[in-house]
This record gives sequence, structure tokens and C-alpha cells, in this order.
Amino acid sequence: MMKILFNPFEDRTDRDVRNFLGSAFISALHKGDHTPVAQAVSDLGRKKLPDRAQNYIKARHERYTAVLSQISSNPILGADIYATACLLWDEALFFECHEWLEQNYRVAQGQKKKVLQAMIRTAGTFELLAYNRKKAAVSVAAKALAVLEPHLLQVPESFDIHPKMARLRAVIKDA
Repeated sequence: MMKILFNPFEDRTDRDVRNFLGSAFISALHKGDHTPVAQAVSDLGRKKLPDRAQNYIKARHERYTAVLSQISSNPILGADIYATACLLWDEALFFECHEWLEQNYRVAQGQKKKVLQAMIRTAGTFELLAYNRKKAAVSVAAKALAVLEPHLLQVPESFDIHPKMARLRAVIKDA
């Protein structure tokens, strides 16, 4: 029997779980408090969810706890939205990185808004790849690079964009 994997791009329940947990985590980041995540995990635990969703919840909860702990022990990290985004990236929390940056995108203007959108697309590329959506990832990677390359100096240093751009180029090259 073939094992069904968690896939928020193809399964509504999986998408709802990812979005609900992700929203709780973003709230926890803003508040500097684990409570929204704990509440979301508890709420989801009361539902009859497939094993794949339960495994996703458990894995995400562990990573969220680790990130929140790192931020709690280093307030400077939590005060820099780009350093926080980089931490999320390093933990392979690409969806959450996307959501975190999007909060700031909504209020940004001008070139900063364009650069934030490219950074969001960078995270989106790797979220797509995590679910084997290569064609879409290549398209999103190309759009991100088209903005990042000419505006490289506008990307805050704490986001550490150079290795991410190299990975974007590799995604396009390997297509």
C-alpha cells in the first residue's frame, strides 16, 4: 500500500492544518509567546485527523518551539524581521518565512515592497519544492531573481540572501 504524504497543495485538510498552525506561529512570533502555538496544537489534537496531518503537527510544533526558544534567548534576533525570517529559513520553515515576510510586505512601499515580494517568492520557491512542485518553483524562482539581482544591496544583510540566490539559480538551471 502506498503511503499518502502530507500535501497542502493537493489536500484541503492538509492545507487547513498548515494554514491554521502557520497563523498561530506568526501570532506567537509577534507576541513572543508560545501560547498561540500550544492552543492551535491542542485544538487540532481534538480533531480526528489523518496520521500524516498528526505527524506534520508534531514536527512543526517541535520546530516552532525551537525557533521561539532561540528568539526568547536572543531579543535582538526577535527585533529584526529579516533575522527572524532567516532563522525560519534555516529551520526549513519556508511557508512560515513566507507568511512572516508577507506581514511586512503589506505595509511596505516602493522598492522595499518589490524586494520583500522577491524575498517572499524565494521562500515560496522552496515551499513548492518541498512538495515536489518543480515547474511552479522554477517560475517563482525566476521572478524572485529578476528583482533580487538588480536590487541586491537593498536586501538586509541579516537575511543572508547570497546562498538563497545561489539555490534559486540552481533550481532554474536544474529545470
